[in-house]
Amino acid sequence: MTDLRPTDLLRKVPMFRELSDAELQQLGELCTEERFESGDDIVTIGDPGHALYIVLEGEVQVVYPARSSEYELARLGTGECFGEMALLNEMPRSATVRALEEVHTLTLEKSAFQEQLLRTPSVAVALLSTLSTRIRNADEQISGLSDKAMKDPLTGLLNRRAFNDRINEECDRTRRYGEPFSLILIDLDKFKSINDSFGHDIGDAILAWVGRLLSEHTRSADSAFRIGGEEFAVLCPSSAGQVTENAAERLVQVVANARPPVRFDLVVTMSAGFASAPMDGRRPDELFQVADRALLRAKADGRNRVCAPAEG
Repeated sequence: MTDLRPTDLLRKVPMFRELSDAELQQLGELCTEERFESGDDIVTIGDPGHALYIVLEGEVQVVYPARSSEYELARLGTGECFGEMALLNEMPRSATVRALEEVHTLTLEKSAFQEQLLRTPSVAVALLSTLSTRIRNADEQISGLSDKAMKDPLTGLLNRRAFNDRINEECDRTRRYGEPFSLILIDLDKFKSINDSFGHDIGDAILAWVGRLLSEHTRSADSAFRIGGEEFAVLCPSSAGQVTENAAERLVQVVANARPPVRFDLVVTMSAGFASAPMDGRRPDELFQVADRALLRAKADGRNRVCAPAEG
């Protein structure tokens, strides 16, 4: 059995870390001790939570029951806790916790805990501070995951998933308000031969370099994306016709006039085609097809150039 006092054990519970010694002492006086036999389900998935448990002795298994088997999520031993959030809400248990051997716990019942909150508002204030910090940290983690999910790790540009979301938003805006926008599709010229001749490390360095140039030289309102291997796209809100063609030509010229940061003497060029809504289409697939056909003409006409949508 652990030699730690109830106050020491309660301090290890994340929710209680900001409480004073006196406040922990008050909570410790509310705790009871329980024993469970090997194989006992201490809490069961789906049941309403009613207590926080701290393991004093023994080991428990956290499992998620499935139709055909159970999946072990974790094992907890002396000094570890489970059921923390049951003190604050009525949500059902999200997993089953089972004793793997004889288990001795320190148990804090929700009813006693909530009565203590009413008697000592300082505990409630400290808990709010701790929970707000944990929520903020969780938000930052979720935000970080969201950024990773929407960005291409090699170039730092937005990825195909973000492109699909954004072009649908722009099409919706055009349908509602009649505001035009343009799609520029870009493809690096003869990129396969660069990979074949110099290796994929050099190819990746060039892709990252092009991504940086696109990011630096698109207008502040425009968004650049990497949508495939050597394929890029730029969405240009409130743009159409000659304005979009000028923007695309500027990007093509920037890449052609720059030199990639590799040890080989390489000249990298790219071709582009564009389409504008609502003139060339109102749906994402329509615009993509028109811009792609223009891009193919740019390739066929000698590369390192921009082609507008074909008339008619």
